[in-house]
Amino acid sequence: MLEQWLTQLKAARQRAVFIFSAATADERAHIHARLQALLSDALWLADAAGQYARVHRYRDYLGLTQQHVVMDFQQLIHADALAALAGTVEGGGCLWLILPVHSSPFQQRLCRYAQSYPLVCCFSHWRELIAKLETTPELHLPGANSPGFPSAEQQQLIKKLQEAPKQTHVIVADRGRGKSTALGLAARTLSSAAPLLVTAPQPAAVTTLLQHAGASVQFRAWDKLLHDTKSYGQRLIIDEAAALPLHILKQLIEHYEVWAIATTVDGYEGCGKGFVLRFVAWLQHHADVRMHRLVTPLRWSPADNCEPWLHEVLLLAAPVSESGNARNEVLTLRQCHASELTEEHLRQTMALLLEAHYQSSPNDLRLLLDDSRQRLLLSFYGTTLVGVCWLAAEGPLPVELQAAVVEGRRRVKGELLPQALGFYRQQPQCLNWRWLRVVRIAVAADQRRHGIATAMLGHIADTARNQGFDALGTSFGISAEVLRFWQHTNFRELRRGLKKNPASGSVSAIWGYGLTPRAQHQLQQLGELQTLELAWQQGATIDPVAPDLFAICQAIIKGFVRGFLPLSNVRFAWYLLWLQQRNPVFDYRQSVFDPTVSIAALSQAYAKASRAELEQWLRGEASNFLTQTASRC
Repeated sequence: MLEQWLTQLKAARQRAVFIFSAATADERAHIHARLQALLSDALWLADAAGQYARVHRYRDYLGLTQQHVVMDFQQLIHADALAALAGTVEGGGCLWLILPVHSSPFQQRLCRYAQSYPLVCCFSHWRELIAKLETTPELHLPGANSPGFPSAEQQQLIKKLQEAPKQTHVIVADRGRGKSTALGLAARTLSSAAPLLVTAPQPAAVTTLLQHAGASVQFRAWDKLLHDTKSYGQRLIIDEAAALPLHILKQLIEHYEVWAIATTVDGYEGCGKGFVLRFVAWLQHHADVRMHRLVTPLRWSPADNCEPWLHEVLLLAAPVSESGNARNEVLTLRQCHASELTEEHLRQTMALLLEAHYQSSPNDLRLLLDDSRQRLLLSFYGTTLVGVCWLAAEGPLPVELQAAVVEGRRRVKGELLPQALGFYRQQPQCLNWRWLRVVRIAVAADQRRHGIATAMLGHIADTARNQGFDALGTSFGISAEVLRFWQHTNFRELRRGLKKNPASGSVSAIWGYGLTPRAQHQLQQLGELQTLELAWQQGATIDPVAPDLFAICQAIIKGFVRGFLPLSNVRFAWYLLWLQQRNPVFDYRQSVFDPTVSIAALSQAYAKASRAELEQWLRGEASNFLTQTASRC
């Protein structure tokens, strides 16, 4: 019966989507077993350990074309993987989704929008699939001829690429438009003294490009390109660019003659549009750029049901509404859960978040709809949405987990702020507070710098205080623009990371604002400590401080002595406490307190074979220091 459908789908170059949303674990297991027997050659990904590929490794399969893809979601629906892997299914193939037993607003959304598309079917029992195949043997799909190779649109792109070999070409398209094939064919004809290099987030992503380019192109991983200074200046193609961090793309542009940059606009982790908005705007100031777009799908027919269904479900093609003269209206604020929004307001919310944040993704939509601890504050001028603040409630952590968190043995998902301060600052009391975290804040581009974000933060503080929250907080990758915004709020920086985030290329910071007297006092002290640490890192002279900070410093050093914290996280606290005591026994070790001396240099200076050996020795020294400090007090 399925074969009859597949024959018709192939002739029409269309795809079918079969969604199974079983009400019981037994029925889900039955569906699972029947699919295993039916689709022995399918690409099967699951979110639980077992015989199948893990769903979080979905990027490994993006350069391939499949007839059948099965996504086995036992716990959560991985919307990023769904958006990306759907594009690997060819016309004539099927996408099979096995959803978790427990229902959710996002899960209901998948099935609700399926009702508008004849070839997207949602079933709760296996027998319903059989009945569908038996009662609808004829699909009555229009025939579709295969596009030429290369297609007319691809031929035009290849010609433009060949005509301007010295320009930087940016090719954007939805998945399945043949951009990698066109790039490969164009690269084959490009004359170059040195090999043409190509890079991408994963080697599999350039499989098609390399097949059509032949020996004229060599794949190199992007990290190796950045470290291989001998290859600097060679001509380079970057494929699936939106999946690379912005700072990596900028470095590649600086060191190589980038001829072409290709990326998926919709459906690749939801961030293709953010890529266009941010990276291309930067690129146009640094290179002679020509923009190209491929529109017509080649992997399936334009009449295909799967793509428009996904675009509706995941809001991948949601445009930002123009606010025009909206400031003539009164600004109104509304706090709600995403599941309470109308479809139009949900679409506008996701469009604003996507425009403002490069790494927004379909998983964000799933989290906002399904997690009751996620909230939204929306700002309107009249009926026009002009601002969004995404909020997440965190803490208090269960008492039985707190010691493990402070000691670094346990990390609880969704508890970023209390865990960071509880561990890195060794402040267990922060684990007992109710926190409200500002996850993201976005204002329409034409409404920025008019006080909307400030008004939202003020409203959040007032309502959170009335709702019994102890503190507000946020965490973000530091940039000059973002830092400038938060410096003009009531929040204070409480901690700054020491390592750059691989995705953003910047260090992360935690800022907070106390709402209750106990939180205000504690966060004020943590803020003072962080201000002093930043000054120390910049070489400023640190004067003796009030004793209020001593207890925090002692807690941090004790965390190091007990093996919880690494040396890099305690050097300033140790220095600050030493500065107050002026203990001459430790004078000869002042290099430990010099932020310009690296851990590797310290290991060499004290003749230690490794960082671990250095830290083990210094833990003993720190323990002695604490003992002597206590005896002097």
